[in-house]
Amino acid sequence: MTDQHEDCLERAFRARHQALRNALYHIARRGWLDGWNRFFNLLVILGGTSAAADLTRGNPKASLVLGGVITLIGALQLVFDFGGRARAHETLQRRYYNLAADIQSKLIPMEQDCASWEAEMSRIAADEPPTLRALDAVADNQATAALLGSNRPRLKITAFQNFTRQIFTHNAGIFPPDPNWLAFDTELTRPDNPARQELPTASDEGKA
Repeated sequence: MTDQHEDCLERAFRARHQALRNALYHIARRGWLDGWNRFFNLLVILGGTSAAADLTRGNPKASLVLGGVITLIGALQLVFDFGGRARAHETLQRRYYNLAADIQSKLIPMEQDCASWEAEMSRIAADEPPTLRALDAVADNQATAALLGSNRPRLKITAFQNFTRQIFTHNAGIFPPDPNWLAFDTELTRPDNPARQELPTASDEGKA
């Protein structure tokens, strides 16, 4: 195998990893935004029912509070647009999965293929909202485990970073690689690797 072909295989693998990582990131983001959107919709529906009206009947202050809460929830939905942002992440998720499928379907990638995939990644990135880096690190660990297998997450994420991954950007955060991290099936996702069908996978070892 020539060095040029080896370099192209490495580029293809990196592109596939990045596409999968980004798709997983947008799945998580979409799910979180959808959850809040449904929760706020439920509150608005419950607040507008006759049962809620009965509870506040004869109590002007309670009626005023209920009306204010419903108005506030409606304002939050309008300002933060949870549903619209969730759909945007759904679209990005689909684009990245389509790209990952294109990469995976190419058994012997050439330089032009790698260049096209990298260019498409840049086009999609132009439509990306600001990245939540802790959530991105979680998605990176998930993609790495899916493609290579692992005995632990590759990137270290603190408990606080993990808990607030959907809230704060963590632009100043550091996510160092775990020096003790090991891949189970390093490079076995490459279609030309003859050892791909010979060595046991992590799932096979678990079944033994």
